[in-house]
Amino acid sequence: MNQDYKFFHIKNSEKLDVPFHYHDFHKLILVLGGNVKYIIEGREYDLLPFDFVLVNRYAIHKPVFEADDDKDYDRIILYLSNDFLEKYGLLNAFDKTEEVASHVVRFPANVSADIYDSLKKIEEDLNIEDKEYAGKLTTRIDVLRFLISFNKACIDENFGFKPEARYNRKVVDLIEYINENLSKDLSIDFLADHFYMSKYHMMRIFKNETGYSVHQYISEKRILMARNLIMSGTPATTACLECGFKDYSSFSRAFKNQLGILPSDVKI
Repeated sequence: MNQDYKFFHIKNSEKLDVPFHYHDFHKLILVLGGNVKYIIEGREYDLLPFDFVLVNRYAIHKPVFEADDDKDYDRIILYLSNDFLEKYGLLNAFDKTEEVASHVVRFPANVSADIYDSLKKIEEDLNIEDKEYAGKLTTRIDVLRFLISFNKACIDENFGFKPEARYNRKVVDLIEYINENLSKDLSIDFLADHFYMSKYHMMRIFKNETGYSVHQYISEKRILMARNLIMSGTPATTACLECGFKDYSSFSRAFKNQLGILPSDVKI
């Protein structure tokens, strides 16, 4: 994404068939209606109207919506660049998803109503920003106001990150271990031994829960980590080794296949 934020208000009446995927930006969703589930990094959440879903950048996820004659899948979505949130110190809510192991926030009705009103104000801004004096600046200010209010509400310990998810404990443990040890040995045989599992059973349940093979998941996470290191000034050859690749040629080939550019083409 080449801008600070994007705003969408979308309704679907037909079944969604969205594959597992990830973004290089953060995503915040307010569910307004519909029988919808969200699967994020192996955790499946049943959602209610006025639930907020936080999808961190690079988190593998997908929505699940079965067509319902009475209920459209209605939601407001904000795409948010990491640089934008970091610049203003507004990553608190996304950081907290890792701390509490939950990606869904359910506020009391009065809090949800106030935050929803802030989002509606942004939607109104966008409809008139090209016609009003300093319209784009007004929209930006209201996006920042919304994010400040949302983060403050998420920080409050009395409510927020409570909805529980369904998940396979082994798969979630695997995901957490992989993400914490990308520079180390993550061969299929090692992981199976480490988690006391048959490697075939491990590969099968991981694919079922995440939509990715173990090898594909590890490779993509390593490449994303390497890109971030290179963008922060780390030489590509160093990033290659720090992200668990044994040789530069296989690293460069995987990088090109996943991101469409060579490591040397990454802009710092």
